[in-house]
Amino acid sequence: MQILITGITGRVGANVARRFLDRGDRVRGFVWPGDRQAEKLKLLDAEFFEGDLRSLEDVAAAARGCDWIFHMGAAFQAGGPFTHEQYFDTNVKGTFNVLEAAVGLGPQLKHLFFSSTDATMQKYLPGGIPEPITETSLPLVTTAWYGYSKVLGEHLVDRYVRADRVPATVFRFAAVWGAGEVLKFQQFRLSHFIKEFAGRSDDVGKAMHARLSKLAGGREKLVIACDENGRPYKKHCVEVRDLVHAFDAAAGKPSTLGKTYQLGAPSAFTWDKVIPYLATRLEIPYERVNIEGAAPTFYEYDMTAARRDFGYAPKVDIFKTIDDALGFERDGKGEVIPTRVTGSAPPGRAGSGR
Repeated sequence: MQILITGITGRVGANVARRFLDRGDRVRGFVWPGDRQAEKLKLLDAEFFEGDLRSLEDVAAAARGCDWIFHMGAAFQAGGPFTHEQYFDTNVKGTFNVLEAAVGLGPQLKHLFFSSTDATMQKYLPGGIPEPITETSLPLVTTAWYGYSKVLGEHLVDRYVRADRVPATVFRFAAVWGAGEVLKFQQFRLSHFIKEFAGRSDDVGKAMHARLSKLAGGREKLVIACDENGRPYKKHCVEVRDLVHAFDAAAGKPSTLGKTYQLGAPSAFTWDKVIPYLATRLEIPYERVNIEGAAPTFYEYDMTAARRDFGYAPKVDIFKTIDDALGFERDGKGEVIPTRVTGSAPPGRAGSGR
């Protein structure tokens, strides 16, 4: 197959490209001119097309002759800061241009994937979310521009599927970890919560800030964060390799067309299981704290649809993610290409994707 990958220089795009090249497919990567991340991909036997996602002419030229399109290019929080206009132009108009190019390919196009995000949903509610979240459990409501641009992108895909019969699938990623990133996850650290409460002027907020600061004692510590009733936080993320597996398993599957799938790790994790393990590996002390005056992190995803329709079988749990991250930090080696979004794209450019 001839595949176009927008956002090929991102941590997901780069690894997906490598997997499909290894399968024997031909890969064309859409990159903005001067993308510093592109230098890291020279070892990949891929074709690179320089262009601007805002330009339908550029996107259509890049898509010419392609059987599959994996649209991952986006202005993403980690690569910013971006203005509201940049989020709209790159993520919304860029997605419109990709879909218009898809229509132009006619029957040659067999499959298009749109990479979305769980940032489209409001997951941080008082009391948490006790039941596993399906693709339709929560409304797509967010005011953050990155997540909202992806809401609009999903709506655009739905319109082109129904009106123009574009063979498209939406992948809604959980929070993504690449090589080594779990070790820097701020919500595992006491300092994160101290900063979160530093600007609070209410009595509960001020009391929490004082309590957390006292527990820290001027040292960096990890934290078993719990809600006000002592229930440990719970979160569902996904490691890059499991996303690569998802694209590999779903590409070309008619059963996935016109559908949206939530993708995550084999299971969610809780702070009380992860923090003692991580503290031992990093040799950092930890505290257990009930966080009051803030909506807790407590959710997980139901991935029944992905398992049923294309055999999604993620393998990389939180403990393997930590072990491999430590190995990567120690040896500079890893099972994934260590590409990260490290700088902002020029206005209107494709961005590095996720």
